[in-house]
This record gives sequence, C-alpha cells and structure tokens, in this order.
Amino acid sequence: MSDDVTENLKTLQGTLEEIKSILVLLNQDKLASIKKGLLPDGSIKKQIYELCDGTKTTDEIAQAIQKPNNYIRSNLSILRREGLIKTTEKTGKPVHEQIF
Repeated sequence: MSDDVTENLKTLQGTLEEIKSILVLLNQDKLASIKKGLLPDGSIKKQIYELCDGTKTTDEIAQAIQKPNNYIRSNLSILRREGLIKTTEKTGKPVHEQIF
C-alpha cells in the first residue's frame, strides 16, 4: 500500500474512533441498560466479557475462569454477535476486546 493510502486510512480510523467516543458518551445510559440486560450479574458471560480487555486470548480467558475452551469460544461468539466484543490480532495472536 502506498504511504498516502496508509496515512489516509489512519486519519479515517482516528476520525471514526472520535465519532464512536462521542456516540458512546451521548448514549451511555442506553448502553449501560443494554449491557445490564445482556450481561446478568454473576453470570459466566459477564465474567468472560470483563476479561475481554484487549490482551487476553481464548486460552487465557478459559484458564482465568477455569472453563473449557469450547465453552469460552461459544460465549465469545455470542458476545461478538451481540456487538459487545471484537476479536483482533495483537502480537500475532487473536485477543478479545470490549467494544463499549
């Protein structure tokens, strides 16, 4: 990719992150309500969500809450479909991160 295209994409990404921050700020009450409905207190799903800090892999999350990898993968998939987390690659490994 040319340097110009790379720079334009970085600028666009920064702008989108700023817009996202504003939207989250303006809708924080609604988002909190939605999260509360999707992540009941004390649930494994909420525990998994809270471990999605952008540094942990599926294996690390499974070890932290002492559940099988298949169970964790299934819950991570649900959290992704619900729009609560995303999976990205950092240092060559997939990690899970909260979207809001």
